[in-house]
Amino acid sequence: MDQDPRQRYEAICEASPDAIIVVDRDGRITYANARVTDLFGYDPAELVGEPIEILVPEAARDDHVADRDAYIADPETRQMGAGLDLSGRRKDGSEIPLDISLSPIGSGGRREVMAAVRDVRDREALRAKYQTILEAVPDPVVVADAATGEIIEVNRRAGDLLGYEPCDLVGRPQTDLHPSGEADRYRALFEEYVASPSADRSILHAFPDGSDIYVETSGGERIPVEINAHVFDLYDRRLIAGVFRDVTDRKEYQRQLRALHAATRRLIAADDREEIAALVADAARTILGYEYNVVRLADDDRLRPAAVTDGAEAEMGDRPTYPTDGPAPVSRAYDSGDSLRVDDVRTLEDGYDRGDARSAMYHPMGDHGVVSVVDPAVGAFEPSDEELASVLAVNAEIALNRLAYQRDLERQNERLDEFASVVAHDLRNPLNVAQGLLEGEPAGDATAHGGEIEAVLDRMDGIIEDVLTMVRGGYEVDDVEPLEFDAIVTDCWDCVATADAALRVDSTGLFYADASRIRNLFENLFRNAVDHGGPAVTVTVALSDAGFAVADDGPGIPPADRDRVLEPGWTTAENGTGLGLNIVREIAQAHDWTVAVTESATGGARFEVTGVRTVPYDDAFEAVDRRH
Repeated sequence: MDQDPRQRYEAICEASPDAIIVVDRDGRITYANARVTDLFGYDPAELVGEPIEILVPEAARDDHVADRDAYIADPETRQMGAGLDLSGRRKDGSEIPLDISLSPIGSGGRREVMAAVRDVRDREALRAKYQTILEAVPDPVVVADAATGEIIEVNRRAGDLLGYEPCDLVGRPQTDLHPSGEADRYRALFEEYVASPSADRSILHAFPDGSDIYVETSGGERIPVEINAHVFDLYDRRLIAGVFRDVTDRKEYQRQLRALHAATRRLIAADDREEIAALVADAARTILGYEYNVVRLADDDRLRPAAVTDGAEAEMGDRPTYPTDGPAPVSRAYDSGDSLRVDDVRTLEDGYDRGDARSAMYHPMGDHGVVSVVDPAVGAFEPSDEELASVLAVNAEIALNRLAYQRDLERQNERLDEFASVVAHDLRNPLNVAQGLLEGEPAGDATAHGGEIEAVLDRMDGIIEDVLTMVRGGYEVDDVEPLEFDAIVTDCWDCVATADAALRVDSTGLFYADASRIRNLFENLFRNAVDHGGPAVTVTVALSDAGFAVADDGPGIPPADRDRVLEPGWTTAENGTGLGLNIVREIAQAHDWTVAVTESATGGARFEVTGVRTVPYDDAFEAVDRRH
C-alpha cells in the first residue's frame, strides 16, 4: 500500500471496536490495532512479523495452516468457521471464544487478509445460561431459525419425545418433526405464525380447520401435541422457540367425556332398571377401557349382579350377591355412600373369590346399587379413572331416581284419580238429592233450617271442589296474605258439624297463609278432633311467634302412632278415609311449614304448626267459648 492510504487505513482500524489483524500471503502478521492488547494480551508491535498461528490454540495450529493457505489461494469476504465454535490463544496461554470475519485486501500487487476478531465471551456465557435453562424446562423444546425453519437447538426432553438424540435433529428442517408427507401443511403453519406472531395465539392447539397438530417419532408413531411458540431475536438472528406438550391423555379424557355424555343420554332414556345396569356396565368398559365390570342393584337387603361384562364373566366366573351391609367392599361402599378403591384385592380377607382381579374400585349409585370396576393389574387406576367412574355412577343414580320417581308418580296418579272419582261420585250424589229436595219444596213452606242446610250443602260442595283441586292439581299455594287468626278459626269451626263440642281461642293476631288452603287445614283438624274426641270435646287454638297449635281434651294419640297419623290412608275409624290429616300435612308443607303431633296439656291430641310467619297481638286476648 502507498504510505498515505496505509496511514488512513490504519487510522480507521484503530477506531474499530474489534481487534483488527492483517496477515500477508505467508501467514505473517503485518499489522495489529491497539484492541489486540485487550483481547490477546500482546502489544501490537509484539505481533508484527509473527505467524498468525501464535494466536491459534496449539491443538488447532496444524489444521489452521492448511485452512489459511486454502483461503489465501481463493479469498472471499466471509465469516470464518461458520457454524463452528472458534477460540483464540492469549499471551498467557489461556483460550477465549471468538467470532472472526475475513476479508481479502490488496494494493500495489500485494495480497493480504484482514481479520476482524470479536470477543464473544459474554455471548458464550449467555449461551451457556440459555442452554442450561433449555434443559431445565420440563417440556420438550425445539428452537429453529425463523427465516429458514432450520432446527438449531433441541433439549433432551424433545429428543425423548421424538425418539432421537438431540444432536441428530439439529440442522434438519422443522417439518421433519411432523408426520411424513405433510411437510407443506406444517411449513405453511410455521410460516404463518412467524409472519404474524400474536400473544392471543401463542399456543397452537390445532390447524385453522380444527384438525389436530401431531409430531412423528423415529418409529413412525403420531403424537398429538400443542405448541407454545415464541418468536425472538438473538444476536441479530430471528428465532422461534416451540415448547411441545403431549396432549394424548387430554385428548383421551375429552373422548371419554364425550362418550360419558352420550351414555348419560341413553341412561336417561332407559325404561327399566335392568337396562340401566347393562348400559352402565358397557359404558364403564368403553369409556374407561376396563373389561371387568359388574353392576349390582339393591333388592331389599341384597346387592345382586344385574349386569356383568363378558370379560368379568370369563375371567372371574359367576359373581356373587352381597348383603347391603357387611365387610365386603361392595357392601361398605353401598352402606357408606362413598366410593372405595382397593389397589390389590388379594389383601381383602372377606372370603370372596375374585379370580384374576387385582385392582378394584366401587362406586355407589345412591340407594340403587354399586358399580364395580376391576383390573388384573395392581394399582391400575388413575385419578381420572376414579373421577369418570364416579360421574358415571352419579348419572346412573339420577337415571334410576328418575325411573323410580316416574313409576311412583304413575302409581300415585292412578290412586289419586281413583280417589277423585270416589269423592265425586259418593259425595255429589247425596248432595244432589238434598239440593233437589230443597228446590222441590213449595214456596213459603221451607223448613225452619232450610237456609242453614243450603249453606252447609254449598260449603260441602266447596270442600269437594277443594279436595278435587288438591288431588288433581296438587297442593300448591297460590297467594299468601295476612289473615285474622280468630276470624279464620271461627269461620272454619262454624263450617264443621261440631255437635256439643266447644272452641277456645287462647291467643290471636295475624298470620300469613293462603286463605283457601288454610280453611282446608283447620276444618280437617277440627273434624278430626270431633271424630276422635267425642261430641263434647273442647278444642283449643293459639297463635304464637313460632306458628299456631290446635289441641283437644280427647283421648289423644298413642306415641307409637304419632309419626304415622299424617300419612295417607292411616285411620282408626271404621268409616274413615285416612286423608284428613294427610291433607293437613300437605297444606302445611306447601307453605314450608312443619307439623308435629304431640300431647295436649289435658292428655289429648295437639298439632303444632311451626315455621309460620305470625304477628301475635300484644294485648291479652279473652278466651271465647262457642258451642254448636
